[in-house]
Amino acid sequence: MDDINNNDSLEIANKRMERAMERLEKSVEAFSEQGLVLSKLQNDVTLLSQQKNEYAIKYDQVAKREKKLDKTASEVSLRLVDAMETIKSVLVK
Repeated sequence: MDDINNNDSLEIANKRMERAMERLEKSVEAFSEQGLVLSKLQNDVTLLSQQKNEYAIKYDQVAKREKKLDKTASEVSLRLVDAMETIKSVLVK
């Protein structure tokens, strides 16, 4: 009888160990998948950071060009006003 109880106890312990190992394997697999996801997210963040820096540089270039164009437009406007005044003064004479 003791042999039967020992065998039953051993089987129960063996089944519990198998279930524990299955849970452990699933946990390790899930952890590994999370690591892959984290790695991909880190790569995405790095890429986005690089793109942000590129866009910031382009924005600065465009802002400088816009200021230059505004300055040039103001100068052209002043020259046009001077030219119109010169033409008016010639026509009035």
